[in-house]
Amino acid sequence: MVYKMSSGLFDEETIQALKQLFGSFKKELNDYLVVDDLEKLSKQETSTHHHHIHPHHEGCPTCGEAKLLAEELSKISEGKLRFKIIDLKNAETATLKPRYTPAFIYDTPKKNIRYYGLPSGQEFAPFIYIHQYIANNIVKLPGEVIDLVKSIETPLHIKIFVTPECPYCPIVVDAINQMGLVNDLLLVETIEAIELPLEADMYGVSYVPDIIITDPEKQTEYGVEPIERINGYMPPEELAKIIKNASEKLSKK
Repeated sequence: MVYKMSSGLFDEETIQALKQLFGSFKKELNDYLVVDDLEKLSKQETSTHHHHIHPHHEGCPTCGEAKLLAEELSKISEGKLRFKIIDLKNAETATLKPRYTPAFIYDTPKKNIRYYGLPSGQEFAPFIYIHQYIANNIVKLPGEVIDLVKSIETPLHIKIFVTPECPYCPIVVDAINQMGLVNDLLLVETIEAIELPLEADMYGVSYVPDIIITDPEKQTEYGVEPIERINGYMPPEELAKIIKNASEKLSKK
């Protein structure tokens, strides 16, 4: 399932696949989408008569497209997946602490799993699947991985740098998103590295997926020194071991 911006957002085949997936949801979900300058975006949309002209915004080039995507998914899901679209300056964002816009913040109790940027190309699949896991209370990780992740007692901030064309990124994102469901001490953030290059440049990201594990106490700081770094594809078993190791390292500091 790959999503590309087009005149109708999705082709008919994708719409049917999405409807089937949303139809399997056992509960309704309410995500947050944080955008920059919502008022300006809404005005641009009002003045844009044709749906296929995508409103852009200087401070956040993909916020307009993210808003359209959220609205389209709400419609296709017939209310099974809703988005509360709020402005970065909204008082609610103070508790959510999004570090980039657009910020998709998934409907988990601790709001600890996020996607920053537009989930297009290969990244659309894990973006959709995380909703299925949450709605149906399922995790597809191997039992040994679940046990290891559950045993983590020290909070961690996990930043996954991706690009829409990367074939291995969605596999890694999907696995670590599920780890965030298993243990909400993990703050899991997927960051589209080309669209939002600030930290990717700070960390010298040249190959994705690039996973940087840092201290969540420094969540609002950018380019924080990594406790552990994982570059490239790694199976969930190995990922879980390194994440567990990072938590133990941090607990001893």
